[in-house]
Amino acid sequence: MKVFAVLFLLLVLVGGIGFYRGWFSMSSDQGSSESRNVDVNLTVDRDKMEADADAVKDKVEELTGDAKDEVNKLVQPATDSSPSE
Repeated sequence: MKVFAVLFLLLVLVGGIGFYRGWFSMSSDQGSSESRNVDVNLTVDRDKMEADADAVKDKVEELTGDAKDEVNKLVQPATDSSPSE
């Protein structure tokens, strides 16, 4: 039961972020005035999703590259000052 709750929460979270970021949009169209039918359309903007994914990927690579540089700066003096026999 908890698995379904987590999956539902993830679905709501992705849907909310998707609408906020413009990945999804909804529109409705009522046919004729005599008809009681309403057409509801969900549009998915895959180009926007891919652009956002690429931006996140670039930012992660930038941050991990900076972290690697910092680690290398910390490790380099430790290896240079090791006691020699």
